[in-house]
Amino acid sequence: MKFWQRLVTVGCIGILAGCSVLGPERDNVDSTPTPLPTTNPEEGLRVTVSTACQVRALPTIHTDELSGDMLAWDPNGEILAYVAPENNEWDWYSGILTLISMETGEERATRDISVTGDLTWSPDGSRIAFTSLETTDNIYTVRVLLISDFSTIDLYSAGAATNEFGSRKGILRWTDNGRLQVVETCGIDCSRTVEINLIGQEQRVLESGRKGDNRSLEIGLNQAGAAINPEWDSANASPDKTRIFYSDEDGATWLAVPGEGYKFRIDLELGDAQESKWSPNSQLLAIRTNEKIFIYDMECALEITE
Repeated sequence: MKFWQRLVTVGCIGILAGCSVLGPERDNVDSTPTPLPTTNPEEGLRVTVSTACQVRALPTIHTDELSGDMLAWDPNGEILAYVAPENNEWDWYSGILTLISMETGEERATRDISVTGDLTWSPDGSRIAFTSLETTDNIYTVRVLLISDFSTIDLYSAGAATNEFGSRKGILRWTDNGRLQVVETCGIDCSRTVEINLIGQEQRVLESGRKGDNRSLEIGLNQAGAAINPEWDSANASPDKTRIFYSDEDGATWLAVPGEGYKFRIDLELGDAQESKWSPNSQLLAIRTNEKIFIYDMECALEITE
């Protein structure tokens, strides 16, 4: 009798299990999509498909030393300045300063100047400063490009070698549209900040310090006031603080939107991100790898023709 009771019990369990798994009308029930997993559950961000569009890929130079910002948006976000290879394919350490219009896709570039980087727009966008290498003498100088006629001013025309220990220079900031602050070497372990007036090129020493305190050639990042995860590498927030570009520990690049709880991958064609710059209105993001610059549009509204 006990044998038959066990048999009936097992049969009922099997029937109930079958009903709970298959259901009476499984074909008529809509399946729920499985969400993509997050790479780090502690972030609280779900991974989604990309909502940004790549609108342009540009060639750039390769460098393995600090060269300052090699991407720079003009104050209106209408022009991106970058350092392109002279042969438009590849090059090391220096290239040509190139400006690309986000409205027309038109590009303009300097000639016969070995541009090394540290691109810095004036507050009104009428000019852009950059560092360059005088190849005949192997010394560094700082130049300013006037956008109106594409002419340049050498701020060290009287001699770019600041002392016998080196001529490396970095651009700190514009004081105003006519005065530029530059950090130069002044001895074995000395750097000084000078303010140069474009008219007359008079120099005024602002301060001096040790070379290790010089940060003028480090790439700028926007992290103040944004929800930055300490595990994110080279995190760079958009001006409106709604989006954050970063690299993870494996070198993969992401665009996080913490306020809306999601993030997505940014494709750089297997390149490692070296620098990222947001346009002033937070719509466009330019990312530099060792070989290319990728421009992404967060609103997928921009069309830049080749």
